[in-house]
Amino acid sequence: MDNAALCRSLARALIDDPFYRAVSDAARDEEHRVELLARYMAPSLVESEAVGEVQRAGDMAAALWQLPEAGPEASGRAAKAKKATFLREVGPECLSAYEAVCAEMVARTPEALAEAWYLSILGTAPEARGQGLAAGLLARTLARADAARAVSYLETFNPLSLPFYTRMGFTEATALHEPVTGRDYWLLVRPAR
Repeated sequence: MDNAALCRSLARALIDDPFYRAVSDAARDEEHRVELLARYMAPSLVESEAVGEVQRAGDMAAALWQLPEAGPEASGRAAKAKKATFLREVGPECLSAYEAVCAEMVARTPEALAEAWYLSILGTAPEARGQGLAAGLLARTLARADAARAVSYLETFNPLSLPFYTRMGFTEATALHEPVTGRDYWLLVRPAR
């Protein structure tokens, strides 16, 4: 599998998301923004491979998960490595925006979700949308979560994605406001089954 192509697909899929716009605000233009976001996706992919799992549909779509079974020590090391790579690849301005947005979102995440399975990134290249790839990718990990009777959660800035996540079993949605981006987002929870 070509990780560079997948990271570029994820960047193109998420380019209009307020979170990803904030972390790539240093971009000179939209093509440079895709490049910056692809460089952001690469260490995110490595992090999920280390402390979770990655479900992918070739180079067109992926679901990046972080799982509590990795433990806080491994998760901390993976996050630190991700930030170091992010700093090197994307720069201090983008890293600063990333840390500010993440700090705000983490502060609003209920403590009860500390042991939940976290969907960090889900994206499908624009030309591959409408083929059921995202649902298929989520179904794989959600089946494992069901077998483990685990709670899962995610955040999304895209209100149009709420019906999709509801179909996937995320039934509890909390609307929140993120001050760095100045935008609303939703924290969605899928109860244990």
